[in-house]
Amino acid sequence: MSLSREMEETRQKAERLLKTLKPDRSRLDPRLPPGLIDGLAADSGLLLDKAAGAGTAKTERKSATQDQTKVAGSIVELVMAMRSTLKRHKLDGTILSRAGVGKKVSVAVVKSVVEAADDLIRTCGLYPDQVRGAGVLPADVERLCALRAQLITVDVAQEGAKVTAKEMIAARNAAHKRVKAAIASIVGVAELAFVGDPERIAAYQAHLPTRSTTRKAPAPRA
Repeated sequence: MSLSREMEETRQKAERLLKTLKPDRSRLDPRLPPGLIDGLAADSGLLLDKAAGAGTAKTERKSATQDQTKVAGSIVELVMAMRSTLKRHKLDGTILSRAGVGKKVSVAVVKSVVEAADDLIRTCGLYPDQVRGAGVLPADVERLCALRAQLITVDVAQEGAKVTAKEMIAARNAAHKRVKAAIASIVGVAELAFVGDPERIAAYQAHLPTRSTTRKAPAPRA
């Protein structure tokens, strides 16, 4: 059973348990820690909210990553074109070196892309006449600067989405753990409170969450 499916099953059983214990609350409350039943009701609703929130955060993180990849790709494409024209116009080796010609750029690494853009932006500022003679326009440099700024913004958003998703998942897991513990406690005291009433006990036991099992891999054959 997947974790998300297990959580949904646990939530549903918690809600059904809350309905089952309603007429018996006065008998169960004295046996339970203060606020446990109300806490279960709150966590049951929270579990639903957190599960939905975790899914949304995951989608936002994926979208932010896609945006980051797109902007980084545009920068690398422009950087390579600018490097190429500088090289084809046989500019001085010092200028080519400062511009990063021959230096590898990884589109998947933001730092690498930003550094490649910075090398070119800096070089164009130091040698405006030479790069202009190689066909690089001020508009090309402006576009590179704009894309660089956009990448930094998107990268911050992507990192923020990662943190949000991580926090939402942690909160969801914590709520799930509390709900399972509360259900176990309530069923446990019900078994004691209704000794001699097997049908009532069975009604409570039916709300115990199903344990997820992991299949063991078969032993390798000789």
